[in-house]
Amino acid sequence: MTKKLRKKLLFPACFAASMLTSYAQTGLHFDGVDDYVQGTVAPVTGSGDRTVEAWIRTTKDSDGNQSVICDWGDSSGSNKRFTFNILWGNTLRLEVTGGGINGTTAVNDGEWHHVAVTYDNGASNRVNLYVDGNLDISGNMNNGAYAYTGSSVKLRLGMRVLGDNLFEGDMDEVRVWDYALTQEEIQSRMHVELCGDETGLVAYYPFAEGTPGTDNAGMTTANDMSATADIGTLNNFALAGETSNWVEGHGLVSASEGTLTAGQGSSETTPTELVATYQWVDCDNDNTAIEGETAQAFTPETPGNYAVEITVDGCTTTSECIEVASLGVEDVLFANSLKLYPNPTSGDVNVTLNGVYQTIDAQLVSITGKVVAEYQFTNTNEFSIDLNNFNSGLYFLNLKADQLDTATVKVVKM
Repeated sequence: MTKKLRKKLLFPACFAASMLTSYAQTGLHFDGVDDYVQGTVAPVTGSGDRTVEAWIRTTKDSDGNQSVICDWGDSSGSNKRFTFNILWGNTLRLEVTGGGINGTTAVNDGEWHHVAVTYDNGASNRVNLYVDGNLDISGNMNNGAYAYTGSSVKLRLGMRVLGDNLFEGDMDEVRVWDYALTQEEIQSRMHVELCGDETGLVAYYPFAEGTPGTDNAGMTTANDMSATADIGTLNNFALAGETSNWVEGHGLVSASEGTLTAGQGSSETTPTELVATYQWVDCDNDNTAIEGETAQAFTPETPGNYAVEITVDGCTTTSECIEVASLGVEDVLFANSLKLYPNPTSGDVNVTLNGVYQTIDAQLVSITGKVVAEYQFTNTNEFSIDLNNFNSGLYFLNLKADQLDTATVKVVKM
């Protein structure tokens, strides 16, 4: 199910030298004009509990002109369709005929975002919208239960059941469950593929059929890998070039030139059965396991091609292979002389350099590649950064002093 992609990563053998980047699996690009995927079944009917989740990437301005991610049902009366889309302020929205609930976080910045909506018919706040695993909004709609009772349109991706409001951008890993996932359950499987036999999974489109950016003529179906085993038909896709075609999807591994990191992590609140385990492998040696490399992050000691096997709830996903090639050691003195302490830290982290620099620029980058803070220091060889207000986890600190190359170090916030 996972496509073995090979990516080249260049860095000085002894230290990192660039921003965090992400590498991708296969996804599907919708042109926003007439592209959509049509299934033949309704994954959840009536007022049953459900969850819809997907990875999306878009720059379309959907404010006042919704972009539909997933829809099914009948528009002939109240509560007969279940529409997950982007609308006001380019935020997420759950909409049924006659009502809706809107999120607060814009998702049209051109970056990959994991988005999800849950509906729990027995909860006081029946609807939860999530962005990147974080709760965006929780509440109810005025018109009560959210039902699918019609039969006119089955599961449809990228277009509303009325035939309008098309999605423009990339989509990957579309999943529908017949119960309301908890936040911890969503977070525990965001960055892995599924085996398809997970309890409650009733529709699953990993979009793994095509080859990114090439001529995919005839590749007009997407397989539902859940037990439902539906077939989604691609309608109006060009299936050639960089748009309206199979493309690279969201990444399973991120790289900050000295370190490869699996996107899927675990926390203290992750259910025991959903805690992720890791095994880094050597792609050049028949994916042989690298002894002792069983952490979420891995720093190769030699050039080569590497991947990670991530296991969650007995299901193992193998990431794409990334080629690590050694460069020269320009500016290695600056990089190698950095001192960072304490690390891990529960508060401040102190940085000591090998000399006084006129200007030092620093960026703190999350494991997902987002720049969460920026700093600048002048005429110094040491400084401190306050991490008290940041969540626990792995970060990357990118440092550039005067005209030297950028150096990157890992920071663990406890």
